[in-house]
Amino acid sequence: MSEILIEVLRGNVVESVHRGDIVVVSCNGNVLHSCGDIGHPAFMRSASKPIQVIAGLEYGIAEKFGLDLAEIAILMSSHSGEKIHIDVLKGIIKKIGVDVDDLQCGTHDPLGIDAAKELISKGQAPSSLHCNCSGKHLGQLAATKVKGSPLEDYYKPGGGIQPEIKDIIMKFSGTQEAQIKLGIDGCGVPVYCMPLYNMALAYANLCNENFMNGRYIKSQNYVISAMTVHPEMIGGKGRFDTELMRHFGDRLIGKFGDEGVYCVGLIGKGIGIALKIEDGHTRAVGPAILETLSQLGVIKADEIEPLKDFWNPLIKNHRGEFVGAIKASFHL
Repeated sequence: MSEILIEVLRGNVVESVHRGDIVVVSCNGNVLHSCGDIGHPAFMRSASKPIQVIAGLEYGIAEKFGLDLAEIAILMSSHSGEKIHIDVLKGIIKKIGVDVDDLQCGTHDPLGIDAAKELISKGQAPSSLHCNCSGKHLGQLAATKVKGSPLEDYYKPGGGIQPEIKDIIMKFSGTQEAQIKLGIDGCGVPVYCMPLYNMALAYANLCNENFMNGRYIKSQNYVISAMTVHPEMIGGKGRFDTELMRHFGDRLIGKFGDEGVYCVGLIGKGIGIALKIEDGHTRAVGPAILETLSQLGVIKADEIEPLKDFWNPLIKNHRGEFVGAIKASFHL
């Protein structure tokens, strides 16, 4: 059963709760800590992007197209559609020789509030580049070009490098065919459901330089370096992914997934953490992850100030008065 992880207080009264599951796994497969059901099946959603991109990196897209770390970072992002993101994406399009129309990720308003307001002020509509998954799609297009497969099918199950992505996800997560189920993500590409334990194992292996005797070490280093050197590309201004790695990128990588999923890898430790909030509410993610990192000793109490608004968010009423708070209420 999922446990109560987060309490939402109004005054001193618990008004709402968020149940969920957390597991901490080492690269040797041992469960180090947990709360709730470690076998909870869930889709990795965008938390799978740092694993998925390895399939493209193994095709040599970084070298083939001269991609730098900022460009590699945005290939695994859920970016906010800010100018810095759009500029980098346009540079990638030019390098790999595709058109914006080749992207099949769909279109939505930028996740960044300021970026969305800027588009409106200019009377412009968002393009597919503003989709938070456009970087992932460009990475898959690049690898599909190297592979020599038809570009128009790159996003479909069995098309482009989708078989290689599935294989990479299964290897890093330690899953067998029967343990995972296929779904379609918000941007149209396949996404996989697996036990929460295996999500954590995927990140433990991602941060283990000896995984499969170093077979994927070059790609793993690309992923970790890109995420920690350019956290602004992974999310954006004020986003949890970005702020977490901006302050603690010397020790971890972290990636959000929709519907209350979050995964963390501890660099050099070969340890992975996976979280699933049962009701999918994103407001519970920051407090749950930061409390987990605190209990594990990854983040010390005197280091929390820059992220206090994620760890223990205060609730304001319409008058701007503080009337409550969101806080963690679990012990691993």
